Amino acid sequence: MTGSIVLATEQGLGYLAKAFYDNGIIDKIAIHPHSTRKSHTEWYPDAVSVSELLECDTILFFETPFDLDFMKEAKAKGIKIVFMPMYECSNPRIVEMADVIINPSDLDQEYYPDGIRLNVPVDVKWRKRSVAKVFVHNAGNGGLGGRNGTTELLKAMKHVKSPIKLIVRSQMPIKQIDDPRIEYRIGQFDDIWAEGDVFVFPEKFNGLSLPAQEAYASGMVVMSGDRFPMNTWLPKEHLIPVKGTTKERLAVLIDVAEFSPVDIAKSIDNIYGKSIIITSEQGREWAEQNSWEVLAPKYKELL
Repeated sequence: MTGSIVLATEQGLGYLAKAFYDNGIIDKIAIHPHSTRKSHTEWYPDAVSVSELLECDTILFFETPFDLDFMKEAKAKGIKIVFMPMYECSNPRIVEMADVIINPSDLDQEYYPDGIRLNVPVDVKWRKRSVAKVFVHNAGNGGLGGRNGTTELLKAMKHVKSPIKLIVRSQMPIKQIDDPRIEYRIGQFDDIWAEGDVFVFPEKFNGLSLPAQEAYASGMVVMSGDRFPMNTWLPKEHLIPVKGTTKERLAVLIDVAEFSPVDIAKSIDNIYGKSIIITSEQGREWAEQNSWEVLAPKYKELL
C-alpha cells in the first residue's frame, strides 16, 4: 500500500499528485493545507490523517515531504520512502534520505544520477492541429521567479509581424499590454488544450514541465526554449533560441535561461501560417508512449 502527503490545490504539484491518485498509483492520501490557496478536499473524499499513513508500506513524496518529522518516523518504522524530486526546489539532503529516487526528467537525473529515470505519464485528449495560427500561453500563478516567460513573451509581441491570435491564460491578474491580437483569460479552465495550434512557453528553468508535456500530447506544437532537457524530446526546429544563462540558487544552484523578445518574435513569425500536421502527429505518438496505460505498470511494480 502506497501513501502520500499532497497539496490539493490548483497548481502543478496539486495536479501531479491527483493524477497519481486517480490512476491508482497512490492508495492513501493525507492533504497538506496550503497557506493561501483553497484545498479541494473533494478530490480525496477518503483522505486520512498523516498518522494513518504509517499503515502504508511505501510513502511517495513529490518535491517535498511537507512533514519532515513524519518522514523520519516512517523511515524509523521501516516504511520505504520514494521521492520524486524537482531538482530546483527539492532540498538535496532530504531527497537523499529516500530509499528510492524517481527522476521525472533528464535534468533531475543529472542531479540525482543514482535515481531511476521514469517519465510522468500524460492523459489528455489529442486533437489534430493543421496550421499554426492560434498561439496559447499559460502564465499560471506567475511561475517561480517568473520562469514561465510571460513578461518576455508580452514584450515580444511588439516585434511580431504576423496576424496571430495569442491567448494568454492566467490564474491571477497580470500586467497586460494593449494589442488587439492578444486575448487575456483570467481564472480556471477545464479543457485548456482544446483550443490553439502552438503552445508558446519560453520557460527559463524546469526539468519536468507538465504544461509542455500536456500541450505536446494534445497535438500542439510546443515552442519552448532551446534548453536542456526540453530539446531532448521536443521537435527542435520549433524551439526558441536561448540568449544566455545565469546562475541562481534555489534549493540548488541552477541555470536560468534568458530569452530575447526579438528572438521569441522571430520564432513566432517563422512558424505562423505553416502546416504543423507532422508535429501534431508526433505529439500523438509521444503521448501513446508516455500514457498511463504504458507507464502505470512500471510505477506500480516499482512502488
